[in-house]
Amino acid sequence: MSEGSGRTQMERRLIEKSLQDESFRRRLMEDPKGAVEEELGARLPEEVRVEAVEESAETIYLVLPATPMAGAEGVELSDRELESVAGAGTWGQLTCASTCDDQCTSNCTGDFICTTG
Repeated sequence: MSEGSGRTQMERRLIEKSLQDESFRRRLMEDPKGAVEEELGARLPEEVRVEAVEESAETIYLVLPATPMAGAEGVELSDRELESVAGAGTWGQLTCASTCDDQCTSNCTGDFICTTG
């Protein structure tokens, strides 16, 4: 993914394709991780799960961003963590931030690769 693209753009691309291509939509529902990896042209980390759900007229899904310290009482979030839960980051930045330490996070490329130089 290029530096200017992010999670929102990737999600939009996947949704648009699923609306135009019924076989892709079925694949997203049956094997969401495989379908996303195919679209990205890259494998996602083993520990990353991808779930696809289909809304109906009676059900709306609201997806909240993860917080690194979810459930930890009395723990303050860093500015970077607060920005990520406030929607200030991109998919790649959030993924990189969750797998890198503070020193390399500023060097994240946005494609699940953290550089240290």
